[in-house]
Amino acid sequence: MKRSYLISILYIILLNTFIFSSLFSQIKNIIIVKVGDSIITSIDLQNEIITNLIINNREINQENINNNKNFSLKSLVNKTIKKNEIKKYGISNYSKIDLEKYIENVTKNLNTNKNGLKQIFKNSNADYSIFVEKRIVDLLWNTLIFQLYKNQTNINIVEVENEVKKVNQNKTEEELKKIRKIILNKKKEEKFQLFSRSHPSNLENTVGIDLQ
Repeated sequence: MKRSYLISILYIILLNTFIFSSLFSQIKNIIIVKVGDSIITSIDLQNEIITNLIINNREINQENINNNKNFSLKSLVNKTIKKNEIKKYGISNYSKIDLEKYIENVTKNLNTNKNGLKQIFKNSNADYSIFVEKRIVDLLWNTLIFQLYKNQTNINIVEVENEVKKVNQNKTEEELKKIRKIILNKKKEEKFQLFSRSHPSNLENTVGIDLQ
């Protein structure tokens, strides 16, 4: 509890001291946070903020930049923790299909294609390759979480059957079998997502996070 409180204070202090003097100002690249042996710089934070605004189709203006600082910093700390754990466990496999689907969804939301998305990043002075790398980190993290928690995803079969009964209206046995499988997979995915969110939070209590 004490460490979580200190981390919250760290964010507040940093966000009160790290200010964009103007939207297109040049930011000196300095270390702003250390996460274990890894560092996060002011340029990392700037790039993360702009990237988040791009993929959420938000206008890049001073107000949106300021409002996005807290989320972006937390996201960078989270990403760094994930990268360190991925390296620790030697995880290298991820779904390249899921990566392409994610990029495709982002391009559709922005009414463009991959080349158009790259141009948007270039025009906004943001790094497209870091955007892709972050998604790869998330996919590698999914692989790690599956390895760590695959034996802890027991599902209450009674709950599954109760949900199947709710849709059991003139369904064939084959249709019910497919529905049952969908519900079961959904519940397993929910458990993995819970582990995925909670694991980095637990690691915050052991890794050193220091304001520079």
